[in-house]
Amino acid sequence: MRIKNHKEYQILRNDEIDLKALMQVLWAGRWSLVKITIGFFLLAIVYLIFATTLYYSNAVVVPTEDQAASSVGNLVNIASSVGMDVSQSEVSATVDLADYVSSRRLKLDLLETRWMDKREKEVDLIEYWGIDDTTGLIFRLKSGIKSLMGAEDKTDEEKRLMWLAKGSKILEKRVIARHTETGMVIVDVWMEDPVLTMSIANYVVDSMIKYTMGLKAKSWSENRIFLAKRMDEVSVELKNAEDEMTQFQNDNRRIIDSPDLSIELANLRRDVEIKTQLYISLQNQYELARMEEAKDHTGIVVLDSAFYPVEPASPKRFPVLIISIFIGTFLSVPLFLLVRGIRS
Repeated sequence: MRIKNHKEYQILRNDEIDLKALMQVLWAGRWSLVKITIGFFLLAIVYLIFATTLYYSNAVVVPTEDQAASSVGNLVNIASSVGMDVSQSEVSATVDLADYVSSRRLKLDLLETRWMDKREKEVDLIEYWGIDDTTGLIFRLKSGIKSLMGAEDKTDEEKRLMWLAKGSKILEKRVIARHTETGMVIVDVWMEDPVLTMSIANYVVDSMIKYTMGLKAKSWSENRIFLAKRMDEVSVELKNAEDEMTQFQNDNRRIIDSPDLSIELANLRRDVEIKTQLYISLQNQYELARMEEAKDHTGIVVLDSAFYPVEPASPKRFPVLIISIFIGTFLSVPLFLLVRGIRS
């Protein structure tokens, strides 16, 4: 009995799909369906060959801003008690850690730092990614097109800035910080080299700590300098007030006989007492600022340091191959029917 070619079957009969004919067509063209699936499988292999292999590591930190807030609140209360307008935002310098990780400042720092990779070779990221490569075919092609268009050659500084801009765009996707619901901050890093991945993650955490410490220390230092200056001013004012009261008493020995002189002396004495209390409050405030400046204002606890990634995180080879088979199997039917319809 002759087996019909799949082209001889009529799937559509009277504008309705004949399921039996459809199944016969698919069975007759089963090897074509297998070839299409294999094609998707081969495409996945090509993707895995040329895809950039990335390793993943992370570090977990916990901000502890509440501990510093109590000291800041004490200082603000003392300042308010002597009539000084010092807001808590002026004394306490804080920064969102996720914002710092995405900052241009940190990206440039990462790009300009020399790193050791797993081959114990020291490189910076611009060199590692080949951004500054002037020998490649693509670079020569671009240079040739620009030359034909009469574009001026860039200076070394312009080239450097262009390379840094390209490197920063890569880091935007490779170094990310995210907040958890419990308040922790996770620093995620993806790199082509496992040693680089772990080193950069730990470096980012160390940079976060140094930056917050420096920011807070600077804030307390500026506040201490301001208080010292204000103490000098009040000290001069207090001495002048004391001298004025002493001179007044020397010039007026019989104050008790004059109510007006007694009132004036009381005013002078009150002025001295006010300035004395102000000076004592400023002195207490100054000592508090000195102690806070000397404290460890890290504000960050490292819960987990970055780990060494043993296996690549991307691309995931086995899942990619499995998914390619599923996609190939799913799309093989409509693709086969489309080609059959075009040829018929």
